[in-house]
Amino acid sequence: MIQWLGRLKSHPKSGPMSFKPENDEMLRLAGELTSLTGETVDEAVNVALKERLERVKHERSVEERVRELHAIGQRTARMLRDGPSAVDHGDLLYDERGLPK
Repeated sequence: MIQWLGRLKSHPKSGPMSFKPENDEMLRLAGELTSLTGETVDEAVNVALKERLERVKHERSVEERVRELHAIGQRTARMLRDGPSAVDHGDLLYDERGLPK
């Protein structure tokens, strides 16, 4: 069984952090991963955290874009609620002889 106590960099608000997995499943997964990859536990945890962080950032980015598009749709729907304008675009762009204004 892996026993590991890693020291992480200080967090500005909480000071130094230490990481000691006490969860049996976490220890088992770390052992299985390190035996398959040849990485140290430190390396395996580092890679796993980086990959998870990247996924979470991507998911939030997608969610943010969905919210922005939804907001655009709502604003557009409000503008179009009354249907097409009674003003003909031709009236705005061309004079009575059909020439550009």
